[in-house]
Amino acid sequence: MGNPKERTLPAIATVNCFQQPGQWFRANFHTHTTLSDGDTGLAERCRQYRDEGYHVLAITDHEKTNDTNGLSDDGFLVISGMETHPPDPSGGLYHLVCLNVPHGFSLADVDDPNERIRRVREAGGEAIIAHPYWCGHTLADLLPLEGAVAMEVYNATCSKIGKAFSNVHWDDLLAAGRILPAVAVDDVHRGRDIFMGWTWLKMPDLTVESVLQALRTGCFYSSCGPEIHDFQVSDGVARLRCSPAREVHFIGRNSSGRSFYADGGEPFTEIEAPVKYGMRYVRCEVVDAAGNRAWTNPVIPDEVIPPEE
Repeated sequence: MGNPKERTLPAIATVNCFQQPGQWFRANFHTHTTLSDGDTGLAERCRQYRDEGYHVLAITDHEKTNDTNGLSDDGFLVISGMETHPPDPSGGLYHLVCLNVPHGFSLADVDDPNERIRRVREAGGEAIIAHPYWCGHTLADLLPLEGAVAMEVYNATCSKIGKAFSNVHWDDLLAAGRILPAVAVDDVHRGRDIFMGWTWLKMPDLTVESVLQALRTGCFYSSCGPEIHDFQVSDGVARLRCSPAREVHFIGRNSSGRSFYADGGEPFTEIEAPVKYGMRYVRCEVVDAAGNRAWTNPVIPDEVIPPEE
């Protein structure tokens, strides 16, 4: 893959989903069935998510695709995908969730992870970096990856070993200049992993192309429960509106940021924080009374409060 220090690290072209027109659609991008190591067949897995009110479901069995023809309807979109596992520089494996690849698609003849991502995109799809904490990835493992459209900040099935949250990996990438959005997923294998994390996409309509475009531009937020109603960064201030929260964290590069705690008082539904010099990016994390979290994607501030003289 070459030396990442010699490579320019392009930022993903992100937008603020709360400034975009469209409707909200609930998605799960990481799903297993009995075709690989899941406990439920394809048709039943789709029924589970449809009945729970999801609008988008990607079927991503290990190194295999499913025939998803006939499973979508006017209010529920099933996307053909797979999870692939190329080697990483540390002797382990990357896990890449591949979306919108045709039935029968295979990457078995190539080991290079960037070539696998390139082939997915060539086929009309996109790739997401899966559960980097569970994989044991460091920043040195993640920086060489090129072309992934997002990474998983939350993966429900990884909670079984205490590694559901990859927010540190996300911030490491953001601090290094890789402005990448992040999704929350179930990665469902068994019943206990289902309906735990999802992604709210802001889209004009429920089509595969709209889903891919929302991912490419970061036009979404991710959640395990809390709702984020608005997030704006302008004039040196970050402003958030959300469902009732006991904690709100405005997070920036390295040691910059600000946290707020209700401490048993009235929960937060509107809050703001200064965007100070050195933040480079601002993302927001919301925690509700039950400890469930939601995440905005990072916004690059146009203005910051200068350092004190």
